[in-house]
Amino acid sequence: MALFGDLQDHALTDLLKVLAVQTGTLYFHEAYQGRTLELTLTRGQLRALYLDGFPVMDSERAQEILRDLGTRGRGAFEFQRREHAAGALRFYDLPLGGVLDAGTGVTAEHLPHADTRFVTAPGTPSVPAPLAGTWAVLRPALESGASAAELTRQVGWSEQDLRVALYRLRGASLITPLRAAAPGAAAAVNIAPVPPAPAPASAPLVQRLLGALRRLGGGARA
Repeated sequence: MALFGDLQDHALTDLLKVLAVQTGTLYFHEAYQGRTLELTLTRGQLRALYLDGFPVMDSERAQEILRDLGTRGRGAFEFQRREHAAGALRFYDLPLGGVLDAGTGVTAEHLPHADTRFVTAPGTPSVPAPLAGTWAVLRPALESGASAAELTRQVGWSEQDLRVALYRLRGASLITPLRAAAPGAAAAVNIAPVPPAPAPASAPLVQRLLGALRRLGGGARA
C-alpha cells in the first residue's frame, strides 16, 4: 500500500510531521528541478536521500534540497511503508520532524534592511503555494518597487513581518533588490543569497494526512 499526494495540496512540513514515526520510502516524482528524490525513513529518522538514484552523502546538502523543495511547494509524492533490511545503507540519522529546522529560523542578520527596496523579478516565476497569500497582498506594491518601511504604511503589517515576508519572497526568486531608499544606505542592501524558509504547518492538512495514513495502515492489516 502507498500514500499519494501533491505538495500543492499538502505542505512539506505537514507531510514530514505525519511521517515522523513511519518506516518506509518517500518518493518525490520530478519535484526537485525536474529530478526525482527518494528518502529512506526508519521510525521517523531520515537515513538516506537519493537524487535521480545517486546518493546525497552530506546531511547539510540533503536538508538544503528538502528546504528548496518545501519552498517551491509543488510536486507529486508517494510514501510506501516497508521495513528496510538490516544492512540497508545509512548516510545520516536525522529526526524527520526537525529536518527542516535549519531553514525555519530567520535571524535578524539575514533579514533585509527596512529601507532596502525590492521589485518583482522579471518573467513569470512560479509562486510556491505557502507564499501565495503573501504574494497576492504585496505584489501590486512591489511591481514598482517598495521597502518594508514603505509597505508597512500601505498594507498595515508590522515592519518585522514585512522584512520576513520579503526574505521569503526573495528566497523563492519572486523579487530582487532594487536600491536603498535612504541616501547612503546602499551598504544596507542585503544581496547575499538567502535560504528559503517554509511556512508554518497547517493543522487541517496534518489531520487529513494522518487520517489517510491510518486508513493506509488499516488496509495493510486487512
